[in-house]
This record gives sequence, structure tokens and C-alpha cells, in this order.
Amino acid sequence: MRGTIMVSYGRTARVLYRLYSRLNRHRPLLQQRLLELKTGWDLPDSLFTRQSMLRFTKYHELSLHVVCNSVYQLTGRQLTPEEQERIFLLSIFGPLYDDLLDDNILSAEKVAELTHSPESFEAETDTARLVRQLYLWLLQMTPDAQRLKEKMAALFYWQQASLEQKDPRIEEKRLYEISFQKSFQSLLLFHAILDHYPDNEIENMLYPLAGLLQLTNDAFDVYKDLQAGMYTIPNLYPDYEKIERRFMQTVGVANRRIAALPYPAKAKTDFAITFHALHAMGRMALWQLRRNTHHKPLKELSRRELVCDMDNLPQKLRWIREVRQLVNFRGRD
Repeated sequence: MRGTIMVSYGRTARVLYRLYSRLNRHRPLLQQRLLELKTGWDLPDSLFTRQSMLRFTKYHELSLHVVCNSVYQLTGRQLTPEEQERIFLLSIFGPLYDDLLDDNILSAEKVAELTHSPESFEAETDTARLVRQLYLWLLQMTPDAQRLKEKMAALFYWQQASLEQKDPRIEEKRLYEISFQKSFQSLLLFHAILDHYPDNEIENMLYPLAGLLQLTNDAFDVYKDLQAGMYTIPNLYPDYEKIERRFMQTVGVANRRIAALPYPAKAKTDFAITFHALHAMGRMALWQLRRNTHHKPLKELSRRELVCDMDNLPQKLRWIREVRQLVNFRGRD
């Protein structure tokens, strides 16, 4: 059973229920906090639309409960109020920073200037001004500001590389590299603002988990990415059996690295369930794509055929079973 974390269906369901309860409990508080920030900073409505608020909320839920808190719980730590405040600010900063390049708000040269020298950067748009202010605040509040700048530089490098995804000639190997690295650097950025940065073993373990998160996101966003002209593994190389094999190989790598960590078995199991809760949705989305495409061009399919609906009860029960299967997956060395 090397590399395997055995867990029952009941245990899986209990951990998922606790995660679900935390999300529901914190969501109204987060919405209130966002409104207070908007009012207190006198921010324009254009930056806090209903869609933006939903995006900030999802970003915050992922970063707080999965990316940061799960690692702290694994290592026997607890997030301080100060760390939670930094996570909150970075959850607004992150999506807006992505928009600077993705939506052509700033040129690549200007984003590079902001990334490396925020103190002297002159912002000319509402988005750029807020991004700069949040960045400066985080640099002041973070124990290791130099590390934060280094992680920002790494994230910018891979964000700029992700512009290659607008070219349908991008090779599969390069697409995997960009997808995994950008997601990985995003995870490390959140840990860079905390009081305790992960050691090499945990950082090494986070890489495959981050890649799986990106594959999951891409599997769910096939329809949206097609409309936007953004090429991802699931929409440019739609051999879904091949993608699923790569997906499960990555799950095996992640599980073996989790199992090798020097922490209590219960903590490692809870950690694996928390991360694989998202990955399981990605695998289910890949199943749906394989079932509905039948080698037909994706552009001929409807949104309903491409988007995986997780809201009905049968899907949720399948999801719990799939989380358990991923956590227990052995894989091969």
C-alpha cells in the first residue's frame, strides 16, 4: 500500500461536510467584509460588480480553506487573524492582477514595472491603482517582503507565458508546463504572505496538487475558454482518456508525496480529502466531456453538454465516492 492513504466513505463525507459548513459560515462574513472595504476605501462600483464579488468570494474560499488552512492544519498550526487579513487582501489582489494582462488593461512592460517596483509605479486606471495599493499593503504586512516580491516575479513570468495559450499552435507539453507552473506559483504566492512558508517537502508535494487544480478548472471552463479563444489541454487536445490517465498519474504522485510527509496519518488524510474534493470535480468533468463529445468538434456542442453540473443530489453522492477513490489511489512509483 505504498503511497496510499486508506479512507472510508463515512470519513470522507464527514471531512467534506466540515469543509462545506466552514464555507457556508464564512461566506456572509466575507460578503460584508468586501462591502466594508469598498465603502471604506471609496472604491468605484466598476471594481465591485456582482460578478467581481462572486469571483473574489470563490478566490478567497479556495485560498483560505484549501490552499492555506489545509497546509497549516497538516503541520499543526492555526492561521492568525493577521494572516487571515492578508489572505483576504490577496484574494482581491490576485484576480485583479490577472486582469491587468488578460484584459489588456496594462502592457506587459507596465505589469512588469508594477510587479518589480510597485513603490514608484504610476497607476492610471482604477484597477491598476487598487492593485498597486493592495500590493503595497501586503508588502508592509508580510513578514518576508522580499520573498513576496520573488514569488510575484515568478507568477508574472508564468502569467506572461500563459499568453501563449491564445495560439492554437501551442504544443501539448508546453501547455501542460504553463498550466501546472502558473497554478503552482499562485499557491506559493499565498504561502509567501503567511508567517510560516512551506519547507521543501511540502512545496514539492504542492506542485502536482496545483497542476490538478488547473486541470480541474480547465475541464470546467471548456465552454467559456472556447468563447474567449483561450486554449487549454481539454479544449485543444481533447483526448479525454489520455488526459484522465495523466490526471490519475498526477494524483498518484501527489498521494505518495503526502504519505511520505512526517505528520500524523489523520492530518494527512484530512489534507488529502480537502484538496481532492476539488480534483474529484475535475475528473467528473472529464468523464462528462468524454461521454458527450464522441470525437465531435467541441464547438458543435452546447453549453449544457460541456459544463459539468454539480448541484443535483446524485452528482454530489458520486462526488463523495470519487473523492474517496482519489484519496485511496495507489498509483505507481
